[in-house]
Amino acid sequence: MAFNESILLHSLSLKQRTEMGTSVIKALKYLLLFNISLTFIYTNEVSASPVTLPAAKMSRRLVAVQGMVYCKSCKYSGINTLLEASPLQGSTVKFACNNTKRGVTMETKTDKNGYFFMLAPNKLTTYGFHTCRAWPTNPGPAAATVTCTVPSQLNNGTTGAMLKPSKSINIAERGYVLFSVGPFAFEPACTR
Repeated sequence: MAFNESILLHSLSLKQRTEMGTSVIKALKYLLLFNISLTFIYTNEVSASPVTLPAAKMSRRLVAVQGMVYCKSCKYSGINTLLEASPLQGSTVKFACNNTKRGVTMETKTDKNGYFFMLAPNKLTTYGFHTCRAWPTNPGPAAATVTCTVPSQLNNGTTGAMLKPSKSINIAERGYVLFSVGPFAFEPACTR
C-alpha cells in the first residue's frame, strides 16, 4: 500500500503536491488549535464552590383591587368588545380567595363611572393573591332601565378574573399592592 501511495504522489505535479501539503498543514493547524482550546476550557474550570446570594426578601403587602363594569350595547352583545359600552352604576362585584387557611369573600358596588375599589382584609397579603378572583354578580338597579342583565364572559367575567398587579400605593401609612381586574360587562338579552 505504501508503495502505491508513493507512486501516486510522484505522478502528481510539483504544484499539486504543494497545494495538497498546504491544505494538510492548514487542517493540522486548525485541529491543533481546537485541541488546545478544549484543553484550556476543561483545565480552567473553577474549583471554588459557587457563590450563593441571600434570597431577596419579598415584603408582604396588603391587597387592594380595582376595576370597571360596563353595559354593552345590543349591537355588540355576545362579542368580546366594549365598543359603544357605557359605565354601569351600582353593579355588584364579588371578590373571593380560596386559600384553605384564610378564605376571603367580599363584595362592593360600582360608582357612577362604573368604577369599583376595595381593600381586602388584613389577613390577605400578596403571598395569597394568586388564589383570588373577582367577577360581577349583579348588574344593579341602573341596568334595569337598559335591560343590561346578562353577564358577559369578557375578561372572565362569568368565571372570575385573576388579579393582575398594577402598582404599589400607600393608604393610611400602610403599603398596598393595587391589583386590577376586568373590565367586566353585562349585556342586554338581544335577539340577533
